[in-house]
Amino acid sequence: MRFFIARHGASWVTWRSLLLASMGEHLTAEELAIFQRVTGRALAPPSRVEEVAFVVGRRGGNDRAASVLACYLAALVDWSPVLAKGERGLVLCIGPDQRQAKIQRDYIEGAFDTSPVMASLVSNRTADSIELSNGISVEVRAASFRRLRG
Repeated sequence: MRFFIARHGASWVTWRSLLLASMGEHLTAEELAIFQRVTGRALAPPSRVEEVAFVVGRRGGNDRAASVLACYLAALVDWSPVLAKGERGLVLCIGPDQRQAKIQRDYIEGAFDTSPVMASLVSNRTADSIELSNGISVEVRAASFRRLRG
């Protein structure tokens, strides 16, 4: 995840710290200080959390952060213990509308394209999804109560 986040520049240091902490990754002293300042917690989580909520205003990098997190979950987490043989895992990003869903899709595609290692995982691309050779698909959809189930 550090690779993805490092490419976004210095303004991303807060997002980087929070995303790394939420995934249970080791934080540097600087990242831990930022985490403590923003959350009010003394210690970062020792392992990946089940749920995290961010209160962020407009133009706060929400789509980019969600896209980076989706790439991390799809490419860098081993889901084989919870997937049945032959089952394809799904990382789903939901945008409030088609325009924002496309923005997220472009960020995800960009993250995979900028890393030779990550790009090598991509086995197929469609208009709605990126399929990885590790058995995970990343999909981006617009929110619609008529289409999403489960």
